[in-house]
Amino acid sequence: MGKGTYDVIRGFDINYPYIDYKNYVFSKSVSGSDEYASFIDEDVKTFIKKIKQKPGKDIWLIGGGNLAREFFKENLIDEFQLAIAPIILGKGISLYVGDDIALKYTLTKVEKLGQLAMLHYIKK
Repeated sequence: MGKGTYDVIRGFDINYPYIDYKNYVFSKSVSGSDEYASFIDEDVKTFIKKIKQKPGKDIWLIGGGNLAREFFKENLIDEFQLAIAPIILGKGISLYVGDDIALKYTLTKVEKLGQLAMLHYIKK
């Protein structure tokens, strides 16, 4: 996840929700690690190449568009879920802006979760 998402999650008045997973936070301002995450200051392609050499199955990216945009640009996203909330936002972070990204995904599932619509896409 990106540092902005990490800060928002840490600001919630709840136990850290991803304690059972190895957490990496991409950040230019923080290095090292804390009790929940290791902070990463390298490009996503290099980092993902390294992490794929380690044991484990899936890599889960959570958060806003800034970091997701970098993963899309490097063609590193095999599938994604997009949550649509019924809130009109005056400002927000786009999934990607200004980049020439032309990847094709297939919509495989639409699910209603309370007031959210979850869209599940898989790379063609």
